[in-house]
Amino acid sequence: MAIRIFYVTQGSLCVCLHGKGGEQSLTEFADDDQGLREFDAYIATSFDLPSAILIDVIEEEFSLDSIPKLGMRDRNALIRRRCERKFRRTPYRTSMLQGKSPRNPDEFTVVHSAISNHELVDPWLQVLLRYEVPLSGVYSVPLMVPRLHRRLFPAAANAMFVAPHQANKLRQVFLANGQLRSARLSQSPGVDSDDYAQFVVNEALRSRRYLERNRMLGSMDPLNVCVIADSAVAERITASVSSDDVNQFEFLDPDTAARKLGHRALRTADRFEEVFLTVASRIRPKQNYAASGENRYWVMQKVRSSIVGAVVATAATCSIAAALMLSDVWSMRNNITEIQSQVEFLSATFRQENEKFDPIKADSHEMQLAVDTGDYILSNRVPVPWIMNQLGAVLGDYPDVRIQELRWAVDAPVDENPRQQRRGDAPQPVPVPALTAVSAVLTADIEPFDGNMRRAFARIDELASDLRTRTHFDRAIAVEYPFDASTSAAVSGEIAGESRENAARFRLRVSYDLETDNSGETDESI
Repeated sequence: MAIRIFYVTQGSLCVCLHGKGGEQSLTEFADDDQGLREFDAYIATSFDLPSAILIDVIEEEFSLDSIPKLGMRDRNALIRRRCERKFRRTPYRTSMLQGKSPRNPDEFTVVHSAISNHELVDPWLQVLLRYEVPLSGVYSVPLMVPRLHRRLFPAAANAMFVAPHQANKLRQVFLANGQLRSARLSQSPGVDSDDYAQFVVNEALRSRRYLERNRMLGSMDPLNVCVIADSAVAERITASVSSDDVNQFEFLDPDTAARKLGHRALRTADRFEEVFLTVASRIRPKQNYAASGENRYWVMQKVRSSIVGAVVATAATCSIAAALMLSDVWSMRNNITEIQSQVEFLSATFRQENEKFDPIKADSHEMQLAVDTGDYILSNRVPVPWIMNQLGAVLGDYPDVRIQELRWAVDAPVDENPRQQRRGDAPQPVPVPALTAVSAVLTADIEPFDGNMRRAFARIDELASDLRTRTHFDRAIAVEYPFDASTSAAVSGEIAGESRENAARFRLRVSYDLETDNSGETDESI
């Protein structure tokens, strides 16, 4: 965003516009009635552009002061009172606290500064305030020098920054340990003049005598005079320095200094103030002469911009959140559609598979009996898993015996006095008798079978014997052999192998008696 700088000098105001394309010097208004009217007409057409005032005048005074060690609130109040007492006739004043005093550690050094001739700024500022121009501050060139000097020259205990300004003026700023102590702006010959080099040397000596007289510099203290000058001018200044001069001169080319401070190039070597204009447009200086609300419209504009920015950021965040939620809703909708299609497919598959089975035909009494029997088994916890473990312990030693079918059955005592249901009576619940035993019928094959029936029978009998002796079954008997040729045999037999070859089929029945107490509950001791 472009920012406009009003550069106030001794007899004019120059408008400089700084943006992405660099610095543009728009126009210059003379410090008279005609120039003030022209400036008023100009501001009326561009009053909403962010702006700042940079002052570079002779009538800027500095005063060194010391204050005792106090709390922050009392110290600031004392500094403000002393600054007002020192510069009563101008509102453009400020103070800079510079740390402990080198002479007394219980005191602080303060530098007060002010634009002594406020009439140089008032006419321009009144126009700006009348049009409510957003003014960030009223700044001064000397107050910006400490920050710029640290980037251009090496640190020194005492330094004098010297640079040509406004084509015929010389700006001098004295720094002690990087802190501003004093500044001067004097009339000077042009940079190309033959007298310019000697004038710089004489002004450095005059400034040194002033600093020694005000006890800001000792007579034996070295002073580094840092001059902004090209090589030709630097040679002439060096030639003008006498051998007994206590000042030490250092030089820096104007274009090199401008590039170090972010300015592209100077139009002419005698207008180093262009660098200060560029820096003021990019960085808001810390020290400010706008102490009476001159920057209130700029503050209001910043507040409005912050509010608008916050609203825009909130709206963008809400839009992003809404887009994310919409994507989640779309994804959820797709998932729901997929789930519904799967449910419909599974429902259709269930109907098709269910139609293949014949319906179970049972009356209410049979269904009630089945339900009550299942509830009884569950409530008494008939040890079916334990029985399976018993079978597995024996069958593991018979790898040639393959179980084809296992059927479970429960034995109950026969009711000798069954209840008679008369016609017309309400259906009575079917009692579930106490179980006396759990039995299992195993259908198995011996394979491979080589046709030796005698060996097969012996194998079956051996399995039945092991089930009786090695398990907790009460009974284990063979109810069907592969073949039984005797018509008086107690069991039936057949030749196995209707659908399989080399196999002899047989059946065994194993039983486990369930002991019950008087209340009819099954004994679970095993």
